[in-house]
Amino acid sequence: MKIEAVLFDLDGVVFDTENHYTKFWTSVGKRYFPEKEDFASVIKGHSIEDILSQYFAEHKEDWKTIETELYEMEKQMTFPYIEGVKEFILSLQNEGIKTCLVTSSDAIKMQTVVEKCPEIKTFFPLMVIATDVKHAKPAPDCYLLGARKCGVRAEACLVFEDSFAGIEAGQKAGMEVIALSTTNPKEALLTKVKKVIKDFSNFSLQEACV
Repeated sequence: MKIEAVLFDLDGVVFDTENHYTKFWTSVGKRYFPEKEDFASVIKGHSIEDILSQYFAEHKEDWKTIETELYEMEKQMTFPYIEGVKEFILSLQNEGIKTCLVTSSDAIKMQTVVEKCPEIKTFFPLMVIATDVKHAKPAPDCYLLGARKCGVRAEACLVFEDSFAGIEAGQKAGMEVIALSTTNPKEALLTKVKKVIKDFSNFSLQEACV
């Protein structure tokens, strides 16, 4: 089927920011779960709401503190684009293909993003954020909603993801998923998807469909 819409995750796909989150959640993990060395990897792709409810149920008194620390970090962050992604998005739009952002980020995070990178609204006239769906990644809800917002069938959508939770969400939605090796090693991603790229430099939709 012809691709009519391309759906993008945010961190690790549009922005080269995953290192910030790895450092943050590694620090938080050491504070609460010193026995879990891979805590930052385990929560990749999940919303802050899901992370707190799933992993910090016994620390509800600290939820606000963790959220505040996260939001303060994001306010101080820079949001560099993944190489080639802006050009790739514009090439899609020039071909009449719809582009939609599908992220586990919440409204507070996205407000920070828009303030620092207002052009993001041009790249993504359509967006799905964490609070738009009841079930976050790895559930397919967010990508199914993205398809509906684009007015196309799920089968006509292509997804770009970097996290295992996001890959699972896209595949459960019945969409083809291409992974970026910005967060997880290529070898691990190839057990989940057919195609892995390191960034969007010199990448075209034709290559995606091969």
